[in-house]
Amino acid sequence: MADHNSLGFAFTGLKTVEFAIIEEAFRKSGPLSIQTSCSFGFNEVESTLIVEVEFNFYKKEIPFIKIKVQGYFEIEKNTLKTFFFPEKKEFLLPKKLMVHLTVLTIGATRGILHAKTEGTVYNEFVLPTVNVDALINDDLVFSSQDM
Repeated sequence: MADHNSLGFAFTGLKTVEFAIIEEAFRKSGPLSIQTSCSFGFNEVESTLIVEVEFNFYKKEIPFIKIKVQGYFEIEKNTLKTFFFPEKKEFLLPKKLMVHLTVLTIGATRGILHAKTEGTVYNEFVLPTVNVDALINDDLVFSSQDM
């Protein structure tokens, strides 16, 4: 069991799901754009929330760097109970918590990108700050399968 912080969760792991540099797609000239997305999963048995973030770097509308990372957060059992609504058989995870966990996962992704591109021409491409509050619209609801 992980040591939980005062907020009732522990950052228990990271997984690089995808990392690719498409050298033939890279162009030195032209505007840079970055596509950002995030998604969430919940493992009820392990009380673990999975935050997945994905970034694609584009030059001239062609992706040349792709990275997708999952952050794993174990939610303390007592904290998890406060998010469970038995009458609906649902877990409702507050937006504020989801934003916080996503920010942590993006920060870790920034470090992974740096480590994987260190010593290459691609190391100049750094993940910018992200307005995570704008990415997550509302509280997240997960259905309980076993309750």
